[in-house]
Amino acid sequence: ENMTPVVSAIIARQVQDVIENFEPRVDNVNVEAIARPDDNEFEVKVFFDIVGTELVTQEFTFMLEATR
Repeated sequence: ENMTPVVSAIIARQVQDVIENFEPRVDNVNVEAIARPDDNEFEVKVFFDIVGTELVTQEFTFMLEATR
């Protein structure tokens, strides 16, 4: 598969762009995509602040897997 650092960076950037364009309730978005070639998946971590609150930075992690 194409589990290179370049692909990881592209995935992270695309996830970040979608959040920044379509989720106005969050700010300071940072995304990391980590290739897991042994499992044929990417681990994606999203860090963000919720607008209008004084909560600490939130983290959401999910896995991208091939579906075939």
